[in-house]
Amino acid sequence: MEPSPVTDFVADPSLAGVPARAVEPFAPPSDAWRRVSPKLTIVRRITSSLTLALLFIPAALVLWFVLPDLRWLPPLVLAVGLGWWVWLWTRARRAVRATGWARRDNDLCIVKGLMFRELSIIPFGRIQVVRVNSGPLLRAFGLANVSVVTASAAADAVIPGLPGDEARVLRDLIIELSDAEGSGL
Repeated sequence: MEPSPVTDFVADPSLAGVPARAVEPFAPPSDAWRRVSPKLTIVRRITSSLTLALLFIPAALVLWFVLPDLRWLPPLVLAVGLGWWVWLWTRARRAVRATGWARRDNDLCIVKGLMFRELSIIPFGRIQVVRVNSGPLLRAFGLANVSVVTASAAADAVIPGLPGDEARVLRDLIIELSDAEGSGL
């Protein structure tokens, strides 16, 4: 039996290393932690900029014309939108640096979050579906998201912002290992 090229997985070495703020109980359960691509920071900043521009500028314009007696309200709406945008912009890099994943022998570990930290450990034998998706902005930066679906809705997880080749290899690896573990109910 030939060794599978999927089990000889070698990720991008520039993405190796422990995710930021990975302290107990979120410390790596293994030494093989991988971080998501730093390009995800740019994607998140662009997304938040577009979302907030499409949300707050039209809202301020509508308020300006609909409520002429409350001329102070549109600048307030814009100031709140600008404050929220600055907060998302500065937080994006830290949030991306705090996101990582690791493959152990029998499970997949995903850590993420800044204020509310989350460590998900998903056994390969419980994974039912693996999805790789990428919108236009992620594709423009050569990134993709890998999602795993289990029988429990609470255990579904996403690894965002992986380089496209790494996402493909991880998808194949998860499929191979979940089949070997006897995935399904």
